Amino acid sequence: MVFVVGGPGGASSPGCRRAAPNHDTPDRSGMTENFTVVGIIDRMAGRGEKAFPREEPLSREKLKALEELQAVDLKIRDLSAEAETHPARLRQIEAERNQAKAALDQSRGRLADIERARRQQQDLLQMEKDKVRKWESRLNELKTPREYAALARELDIAKKTNTTAEEEIRRLAGEHDLAKKETAAAEQMLGEKEGVVEREGEQIKAVLDSLQARMAELQSERERLVEKCDKALMNRYERVRKQRGGIAVAPVVAGTCKGCQRNIPPQMANQLLTSDEILTCPNCHRFIYAADEPQAPEATV
Repeated sequence: MVFVVGGPGGASSPGCRRAAPNHDTPDRSGMTENFTVVGIIDRMAGRGEKAFPREEPLSREKLKALEELQAVDLKIRDLSAEAETHPARLRQIEAERNQAKAALDQSRGRLADIERARRQQQDLLQMEKDKVRKWESRLNELKTPREYAALARELDIAKKTNTTAEEEIRRLAGEHDLAKKETAAAEQMLGEKEGVVEREGEQIKAVLDSLQARMAELQSERERLVEKCDKALMNRYERVRKQRGGIAVAPVVAGTCKGCQRNIPPQMANQLLTSDEILTCPNCHRFIYAADEPQAPEATV
């Protein structure tokens, strides 16, 4: 009896012939799908996927070496800037000390001038008083009215000179008291400024010694890193670093150069992911690399 598939209700009916095999349909009997690791890799390779992360390109290794050097250079730059602030502060407090000293010298000079002027007026007053006493004693000795009138005029002039000298002496006495107070204040100010220079000067010296020691360590580290860097890239690195505020190597995130915060062409962004070529930003000319490289897909069974 022959059975044919496809009878009513999908059942096999007796009396029917068996259908001939369809050679257009592949026979899967005896086949098992290849789920081995090799099979997975083959299938992923056929779809253009990466089963495992490949080794980083040589260009990225070169840029990593420059990045390490750049990190040290930035630390040296920051320490140098910090070191510059301390001598500036020392120069400032020394300048303030020198200004206080100059102010004291000026006050002392003014006080000395006032004292000298007061002594001169006192000497003049004493001399004129001596004249008045001498001439007054001679008045009774004069025999003619003419001589008396002449001596009286001299006495009048001498007395007026005495009055002027006394007024000047009183004025100078007031200025002398004020100048003494100003001189005392200037002496106190100078003492304070000298104390600041002494205290902060020692602190600044200690800080500078520490900074110089740290910079010496970083300089040694820099020399070591320079040996690791590609010599062909060093000249360009140094030039760009000086022109771009110390940053010569920058990542690209979502198509944006983080050195200048401007977008790069999409084709260049793709090149960063696929090419082994060292590229530079078309805007700021820094070395660039892809910071957001896609992760390799996980292998699934």
